Amino acid sequence: MESNAKTEGSAGAKDRLIEAGIDVFGDHSYEAATTRMIAKKAGVNIAAIPYYFNGKQGLYLSVVEHIVEKLQAFVQPTIEMVGEQTARGDLAPAEAILLVETLLGKMVDFMVGAPEAARFAQIVLREHLHPSSAYEIVYDRVMCPIIDGIAAMIAAATGQPLSDTMKMRALAFMGQVMAFRVARETMVRAVGFAGYSAEETQMIRRVILEQTRGAIESMFRS
Repeated sequence: MESNAKTEGSAGAKDRLIEAGIDVFGDHSYEAATTRMIAKKAGVNIAAIPYYFNGKQGLYLSVVEHIVEKLQAFVQPTIEMVGEQTARGDLAPAEAILLVETLLGKMVDFMVGAPEAARFAQIVLREHLHPSSAYEIVYDRVMCPIIDGIAAMIAAATGQPLSDTMKMRALAFMGQVMAFRVARETMVRAVGFAGYSAEETQMIRRVILEQTRGAIESMFRS
């Protein structure tokens, strides 16, 4: 019983430190955040950070891994489906466009609609602007698979070869989703959104998917 209690206590302390790290690193940046601030917010002894994470850097990496795991849970099944369909080699344009829409729709559901998205966004966006060693986690496990998947589907839909241009187009499509997270306050003021309800998320989803489909279909005529 005592051993179980210690295990549960350890897991609880680690989880609280990660949750506190999300808020503190997000609000203050890696450089400005201190282990004392994080430990205080988590309600644990400051010695728990070097004990569980080998210091501030280890905690930050665990925070980023936690965020990436949450995003992967949304998009990984669709990314795997894209890989399977690409391997077939006979994907119809309509099927390819639908897969792009499915993947972008999953991103909207998470980055715009998920309750935790606002907490995660500050860290993820800061890693894009000022990448640290933790960006490798974001890129290798999320950004690269999504870009490669969308690029492959655009190539399949248009009958054009996979190229760097296709990857740039893939990032442009992803950028639509990121814009609604970055510019949340703009949408609140410009459109009167609450920022973001389930209904508002669906409206954003519809606009992004309509624009994406239109952009891909225009490539048939170019």
